[in-house]
Amino acid sequence: MSRSSREFHSPWSFWYGAMVLALAMVAFMALSWAHMQIVAKTVGVEAYLGDGQRLPPSVLTIGQFNKALALMGVLVVVGLALKRLDWSSVGFCRVAAGWLVFAALGGVVFFGLRLLLAKWMVVVMPDWLAFAQVPFGFDAVIPWFETAGFLAMTLLITPIVEEVFFRGFMFKWMSGHRPVWVAALVSSALFGISHIIPPQVISAFLMALFLTSLYWRTGSIWPAIVAHVVNNTLGILLGAAALAGGLPAWLTPG
Repeated sequence: MSRSSREFHSPWSFWYGAMVLALAMVAFMALSWAHMQIVAKTVGVEAYLGDGQRLPPSVLTIGQFNKALALMGVLVVVGLALKRLDWSSVGFCRVAAGWLVFAALGGVVFFGLRLLLAKWMVVVMPDWLAFAQVPFGFDAVIPWFETAGFLAMTLLITPIVEEVFFRGFMFKWMSGHRPVWVAALVSSALFGISHIIPPQVISAFLMALFLTSLYWRTGSIWPAIVAHVVNNTLGILLGAAALAGGLPAWLTPG
């Protein structure tokens, strides 16, 4: 399938897009600061960094919600509404079913590569083992609504929001004003940095390059969303299984 020319036509000028990005980052940092205040008053910052008990799903959900609110809120109001643009401007358009299947398979493959990368990183940098601990498990003592909220954010809302912002908006905006490879690297780097935890920053950056290529080739955001959902789903299921001792050592990051 050939690339669509509209992928490289940005409806945002360079400086207008930069303003949208800056406002989203400021909103994200402000809400993240508020989130860290919640962390400090609950399980503590050390636990947040992996040294101690796992964070409750409610705190994890708040972190994802803040990120989604900052990115999507600014994009909808400033990036779309003020410019009188519809959702097709950020990639919500039809795509061949074959691309969705390819994206799902790609999500599985890249999850495997990220798992191998995680195992390699904790061997080369043992101090990073604390960062590789599984953040979520299906615990009977956790209220069902907390678990449901976390899963909804992780498996559906966050993948959609991140793909719309980092690929649908940011990559498209930058590729309309800078070379495609620059737009891909910058948008993928910021996507990785937004994950904060060092191993996740690296693996998210590499995954983002694949997600960006899906959007670049199809002009639709749906394949990237599918791959992202598959990746997150595998992470949750295998992580919970590892926490319960139900996986062999070669399938656990440690």
